[in-house]
Amino acid sequence: MSLEKEFEALIGGNDEAATVEYWLDTGFPPLNHAISGSFDNGMPVGRVVEMFGGESSGKTAIATMVMAAAQRAGGIAVFMDHEHSFDMAHGESLGLSTDPNKFVYKTPDTFEQSITMAIKVAQMVRDKSLIPDEAPMVVVFDSLASMVPQSKLMKDAEDYNMNDNTALARATSAVFPALAKFAEKNNMCFLFLNQIRQKIGVMFGDKTTTPGGDSPKYYSSVRIKLNRNKITEERKGVKGNVFIGQHINAECIKNKVSRPFMKAKWRFMFRDEDGSGFFDVAMSMIEYLNDLSLLEKSGNFIKWTDGKKYYPKALAKKLNEEGSVDELKAFLPS
Repeated sequence: MSLEKEFEALIGGNDEAATVEYWLDTGFPPLNHAISGSFDNGMPVGRVVEMFGGESSGKTAIATMVMAAAQRAGGIAVFMDHEHSFDMAHGESLGLSTDPNKFVYKTPDTFEQSITMAIKVAQMVRDKSLIPDEAPMVVVFDSLASMVPQSKLMKDAEDYNMNDNTALARATSAVFPALAKFAEKNNMCFLFLNQIRQKIGVMFGDKTTTPGGDSPKYYSSVRIKLNRNKITEERKGVKGNVFIGQHINAECIKNKVSRPFMKAKWRFMFRDEDGSGFFDVAMSMIEYLNDLSLLEKSGNFIKWTDGKKYYPKALAKKLNEEGSVDELKAFLPS
């Protein structure tokens, strides 16, 4: 008697292994590599991802690059703005299309409303075959820390009690198991941006935690922790150093799609004109390649493909002005 035939008659044949087939480019190859093990991939489609860090650490900029990648692949991007801070113009400057045929922007009042809307949009798109089956969808929630449970919103502040402190954790516990399965079945990436909180009374080890309880930790296939260091420079006529940006350090503290604890570092800079932030891919790539000794150097200069020598900042400016930042990818290891 064949066990295989008996199993197949009882419960069907073996299912296919749950592997990631589609990925969304983060816009920064070293971060792609830290997440997926490939410089060309990035965020996994069909999974839940959590990216958390301090305020103004560039989380939304990375999320915007991921949304733009989904659109380029023929898919749809959804942004749930619980912090009411998304800058449409900045998003467009990063390559995001705000065409309502490709982009859904909502400001939900509650955690439950946000999740329900995201699922309804995805179900409608898939049921009506509005995009190809292989085209990805990405939903960004900004941020989990700002998502208010329905039970808390309906109360007056004077009625809050200890149960309200854990209301968000209970809400995620109820939703995240089904959400992870929904992402897999509908070729979606649910990207939750989150903040960092300090644990009270912790003397040793990691003193930080994230709002939302343990379910996001359990059901996220990838968890990316961000921290930052200031970048300053001296300027003529200005007393003291001027704050011009930040080095963002990312570590994949959980990874079910590649090797965990891989790291990446990039520059998130601020413009003098209006103080707006931008993801400096060119300079970040140059620093990454320099750290790996993959660029030919002559003292403090870099020998470029045009036969000329440039200081790193000058080379980054040249590549940005020419729109040729992608030329740096040719130096990445295979």
